[in-house]
Amino acid sequence: MRGSNSKIERDYRARTRRSAELYARARKVIPAGLTHDSRELRPYPLYAARAAGARKWDVDGREYVDYFGGHGALLFGHAHAAVVEAVREQALRGTHWGAAHELEVQWAELITRLLPCAERVRFTASGTEASHLALRLARAFTGKAKVVRFLGHFHGWHDGVAPGAQSHFDGALPAGIPAAVAEHSILLPTDAAQADARPWRDPHLR
Repeated sequence: MRGSNSKIERDYRARTRRSAELYARARKVIPAGLTHDSRELRPYPLYAARAAGARKWDVDGREYVDYFGGHGALLFGHAHAAVVEAVREQALRGTHWGAAHELEVQWAELITRLLPCAERVRFTASGTEASHLALRLARAFTGKAKVVRFLGHFHGWHDGVAPGAQSHFDGALPAGIPAAVAEHSILLPTDAAQADARPWRDPHLR
């Protein structure tokens, strides 16, 4: 990677040598050296070694306040005692039974109490999977193929929701996605200002 005259970058490189080494290794075996786009950081990402509460430490032993919070999922911070104990207790019982169990029923019941509009609950492994299933369910119920989505909204990685999200805010077709798939999405601007800034047209639905 090219160097920089930035003092900030020089200091960063000087303080994070182990992260640089790990990134060099990662680039040889992981596309772009990253397992998630949100971890991109120039000139290279920090590599964490441990975390507790609202702080984490990198592989060079430096301490940071963690504002990321596990993509917003860690409401109690890292390694909260009650969470650690619950995980430990469950791990001792087994980690992947591949069978129905009482906890999933309790969890679903709790969700329906917290969100009364959720009459039934289906658990998925990711938001991508959830939106994929939601689209299929909506199409099965309505008998209609097209869906309305909004520019700049991220609904997962599958082909049906990629145009208009992430880097293709203008609705352009991302590489690798068939036009026939994109034709089932009607992309709309989120507000009048967005529509005025970019005279709206949907290139896939003409």
